Amino acid sequence: MRAKVLLALSLIAIALISLFAIQLLLYYIAPGYAGPLGIFGGIWLWWLVDSLAYVISIVTLLLSGVLIGRFIERRVPADMDALRASMLSTAAAVIGGLVLVFGIVYQVLGGELAASVGLIALLFAVVPSFISWLASPFLVNAFYRCRPDPALQRVVDELAKKAGMRPPRAMRAAMPVPNAFAYSSPVAGSYVAVTDGLLRLVKSEDELRAVLGHELGHLKHRDNGVMMLFGIVPTVIYYMGRLLLYVGLFSGRYADGERRRGGGTSGLVIAVIGGVLLVVSIVVQLAVLAFSRLREFYADAHGAKVASPFAMIESLKSLDSFYRRYGKSYIENSKLKTLFIYAFTEPFIGLEELLSTHPPIWKRIAFLETLIGREIRA
Repeated sequence: MRAKVLLALSLIAIALISLFAIQLLLYYIAPGYAGPLGIFGGIWLWWLVDSLAYVISIVTLLLSGVLIGRFIERRVPADMDALRASMLSTAAAVIGGLVLVFGIVYQVLGGELAASVGLIALLFAVVPSFISWLASPFLVNAFYRCRPDPALQRVVDELAKKAGMRPPRAMRAAMPVPNAFAYSSPVAGSYVAVTDGLLRLVKSEDELRAVLGHELGHLKHRDNGVMMLFGIVPTVIYYMGRLLLYVGLFSGRYADGERRRGGGTSGLVIAVIGGVLLVVSIVVQLAVLAFSRLREFYADAHGAKVASPFAMIESLKSLDSFYRRYGKSYIENSKLKTLFIYAFTEPFIGLEELLSTHPPIWKRIAFLETLIGREIRA
């Protein structure tokens, strides 16, 4: 525990020093951008805001691990109806959190400041995410060295027809580790890929069909686009909080667009709201990760539907056995962790599942066991 805390603090210190160095460089390259508050003023103030943001985020995560971690530790959807209810309630919580944040900011700070901060935060969140989404298939194909595979395409076409969806392009990735992933964008179209390692690992055609069915489920449920939109929500809230923290502490700007509010009190109120929004952004991010884990259960159900629950269970056991023996370090060091059908994360102060995009394998298997002998609607 002590070593992990020290490691986290060291990483935070490195990040803050790096941010300061970048901001110092910006001051000399573009002094107007660095801030009008005197020499090094903007740099030091942004550095302080960044420090506060990191501290608030770490404290929130630690408290969440204590308060929420035990609550979700043993929870597995009882059946498909329970899974759908959980997805709807989690999605409603994320959207409701965003609406509540905008409502509070508008009521307390007034329309002009709320609109300005909201627009800036939205641009910071949406533009990088949208560009990444559009370009992701090209990057994935290049990174994983994906190429079309006619034999896989025939299997994918068959499963897609069974699922009642348009078949994506089937790709084979020249990688030794077993993995499968679905990716898409409006520009590049839809893809399903499996690696050479997966084709060597699966023990039967049914296991391969189950894995492909899981990935087809992601495409059928439009998870790439859905998770991108939901992922934007905590980012918007985070940037709003950061901007308000800066405005409240240092800028002395108009709070309601009509009159300058009284000195330190108004600045303190704005800063406190900014800090609260940072906390809310972390909590909402945890809700988005929970939503992602629920979507993985949903994709597993689709794999069980087009193959069988037994085949889906066996494929997960095969992947789990391999990665626990050989592949742990590979996933931890990968830049594309979200593309792994198997997600292994090293616990960080009890936050292993809380910060994961995938449920633990034992939970996925337990959920699939509830589908045996039942009609699967996924």
